[in-house]
Amino acid sequence: MNNTKNTLVKHYDEKYARDAKGDSLEFLDFTSYPVNRFEACVHYLTNYLQDGDILELASGNGIIAGSLLKNNSKIQSYTASEFSKMRLEGIKKNVADERLQLKTIDAEMVPENEFGKYDVVIMIALIEHLIDPLRAMKQIRKLLRPGGMVYIDTPNFSKYTRRLKLLMGRFPAIASVNEGLTKFDGSNVDLYDEGHLHYFTYRSLELMLKNYCGFSRIIKAPYYCGKNIFGKKLSHSLAQLWPEMFAELAVIAFV
Repeated sequence: MNNTKNTLVKHYDEKYARDAKGDSLEFLDFTSYPVNRFEACVHYLTNYLQDGDILELASGNGIIAGSLLKNNSKIQSYTASEFSKMRLEGIKKNVADERLQLKTIDAEMVPENEFGKYDVVIMIALIEHLIDPLRAMKQIRKLLRPGGMVYIDTPNFSKYTRRLKLLMGRFPAIASVNEGLTKFDGSNVDLYDEGHLHYFTYRSLELMLKNYCGFSRIIKAPYYCGKNIFGKKLSHSLAQLWPEMFAELAVIAFV
C-alpha cells in the first residue's frame, strides 16, 4: 500500500509541477447550461449551497474554490485539500480569500479529528482514482455534519459514446487513448488510463452510496459534456431527460 501511495504522489507531483507557479484563473459564474465538470459544480451547488463550511478533496488548481467563494459570501470557510503539494502551492497563489484554508487530506485515510467538521464535501474527478472507494466513502460520510452533503463528479461509464466503443470491442478509456495506454499528447502513460482505477454508472454509484456507505438520499446532477452538436440548451435537456445515456456522472448525496 505504501509503495502504491508513493508512486501516486510521485506521479501527481510530476504531472502538476508547473501548477506550483499559479495561473491567471478566470473564476466561473452560474450558467444555466453547464458544459464541463467545473461549470456543473458551480451550477448545482449554487442551487443547493447556502452557507457553512466546505471541504474540497482534490481541489486541482483552485478553480472551484475561487468560483464558489467569489459567488457566495455566506460560505464561512473553504478548505482546499490536494494530494499534490505542487497543486497546493498553486491554489495558494490562485485564490486570495481569507476564508480559504489549505490541507493535505488523504481521502482514504481521513483523520478522525476532521470528522463532523463540514457541511459540504466536494469530490470532482477523484473517486475513480481511489484504491478502495467503498471504504473511503464510508469515511468521507463521517466528515459531514447532520444534514450535510457530498457532491461527486466522475465519468459516466454508460454514456452513449462509451457504449459505442464497447460495442465495437474497444475499451472506452476515459483519460487517455489507445485502450488506456497513450496520453492525449501521444506519449506513453505511466499509470494505466492516467490513474483511473474504477468506473461507475449512475446506478452503481447510487447503490454503493445508499446501501453500503450510509447516505440517505441521492440527487442526480447531470450535465452534457462533449461535442456540442445539438447546442447548449438541447444538449442540457437531453442530459436531464436521460442522464444515464447522455450525461456525465454527477450526484449530490445527503447524510
